[in-house]
Amino acid sequence: MIASQSTYSRRSYAALSPRVAITAQACLLLWTVSPSSGQPSEIVPLAIVPVPAAIVHARGAIAAVANGDTLTVLDLSNPRAPVRRGSVTLSDRIWDLVIDGKFAYVANGFVGLVVVDLTDPVEPTVRGTYTVVSQGQTVSVSMAGELVLTTNNQTGLNVFDVSNPTEPRLLSSWLTGGYSRDVIGLGTLGLVADQPDGLYVIDLSDPLDPVESSIHFAEGETTQIVAATGSNAYIVDASSRVIEIVNLAEPQEPVLTGRYLATSRVANLAAEGDNLYLALGKAGLVIVNTSNPAAPKISAVYDTPGTAQVVSVDNDLVLVADGEALVVLRRQR
Repeated sequence: MIASQSTYSRRSYAALSPRVAITAQACLLLWTVSPSSGQPSEIVPLAIVPVPAAIVHARGAIAAVANGDTLTVLDLSNPRAPVRRGSVTLSDRIWDLVIDGKFAYVANGFVGLVVVDLTDPVEPTVRGTYTVVSQGQTVSVSMAGELVLTTNNQTGLNVFDVSNPTEPRLLSSWLTGGYSRDVIGLGTLGLVADQPDGLYVIDLSDPLDPVESSIHFAEGETTQIVAATGSNAYIVDASSRVIEIVNLAEPQEPVLTGRYLATSRVANLAAEGDNLYLALGKAGLVIVNTSNPAAPKISAVYDTPGTAQVVSVDNDLVLVADGEALVVLRRQR
């Protein structure tokens, strides 16, 4: 969820002519043999949108792209020709965002949680703010059912009721042992990537009274990113590039079921089904099949033109925030 703090790409996509842009996309189409089916797993380029993109999240026909303090809304009704709608400038850096329904929930640094109304995509509007009083920053955000979860790198996990989006209400907080770097919701669980501890599993069945279900202590000491799907959580160690696969079928007893060593530093990852989508900076996008967690295998690779910083997956669409552009892809299986 959380974006890499690495330097953004300076490559100019806007300078590409349409013919050159199409040629560039064609040259970037790669495929490898899927380990699960033995058939080619293709990543098909659909569009390159020349918009500064350090963060992206998509749901349905709407995507929100952020760079610095600016959030831009894109219409993906035709993913081969995304339409840039409107933008809004916030008070601090946008570290992370998630779309749910007609709202975008934004981790807005020293400001805290910001709610942006996307009902009119031409004029996205700030509807509500909750300022987290801390010397740290709000750096990640996720949904857990109807709850909004954020992490502040000093104060830990914060749980919000956003039924009234104009007045987000803090329900509870949970302070982890180190720096809370990232969060993802998984059913009634809040999963927090903590540096140096690893993965905190927090039961939010009663959001007013969170309960620590367990801690999976990571092998490394620089856990910074977490993703989850099904009963599995994935945590990334920034220094070693190791992704640990942790089964949470029993949240009180997390089980390490596998590891994957990324080929490059992992800036961000998303999980869907048995697949991990890794944003690897200059190394582009890599899809890893984890159907056998003891032996994860690369199933596809796509060399993005810039610096792959964040990846968002929505059904068969894969969006990559690539520095100075948004790359829109489709995975055909």
